[in-house]
Amino acid sequence: MSDDTTAALQALIKQVETLTATVTDQQKRMDSLHDFNGRVLDEKKDMQRQLEQQAAKDAKMADAGLERGSDGNYYLKGAEPKHRLTRAEARDPATYRAAKEAAAKAGAKLEIVDLDKPADSHQRGRPEVDTSLTTTLIRDDDQKVAYMRRDVMASDTRQYRQLRADGMTVKPWDQPDDLPQHMRTKLALMEKANAPD
Repeated sequence: MSDDTTAALQALIKQVETLTATVTDQQKRMDSLHDFNGRVLDEKKDMQRQLEQQAAKDAKMADAGLERGSDGNYYLKGAEPKHRLTRAEARDPATYRAAKEAAAKAGAKLEIVDLDKPADSHQRGRPEVDTSLTTTLIRDDDQKVAYMRRDVMASDTRQYRQLRADGMTVKPWDQPDDLPQHMRTKLALMEKANAPD
C-alpha cells in the first residue's frame, strides 16, 4: 500500500472516530432532553388534573351557594369578609392604615391572610381512597420506604407492623397522585401485571 493510501485511511479513521464521538454526545443530549420533557409533561398533567379537580370543587360549592374567597376558603355568596389584606399588602404602611380605618368604621376587625401558608389537613379533608386498584402495597427497597394504601394500613395492622419490623418506613396513600413519580410508574406496571387477560 502506498503512503498516500495509508495517510488517507488514517485520516478517514480519525474522521469516523470524531463523527462517532459527536453522534454519541448528541445521543446523550437527546436522552437527557427526552427525560426532561417527560418530567415537564408529567408536571403539566399533574397541574391540569389539579385545576380540573379545583374547577369541579368550585362548581360543586357554587351549587351549594358558596364561592371561593381570595384566601381559598369558601363563603356564602357575597359573605366573604371585606376587611382583609394579604400579608404582602399589609407590609405597605399606607394600605394597612387605610384598611384598618375602613374596618374600624364598619365595626369589623381587619384580618391578615397568608396565601403561602398551606391549609390545614382537617380543613381540606381527605380524598377518597382509590379502591379500584388491586395493588395496595408498593415497596421502594432502595429507599427503605413502603407505600401502603390508607384503607389497608388501617385494616391490616399485622402487615404494617411487619414492614416496620423489617426496617421500612411506611407511608400512606389514597390516590396514585399521592405517590412519587417513580412509584406511580411502578404501580402502573403492577396493575398491568395484575390485570386479567
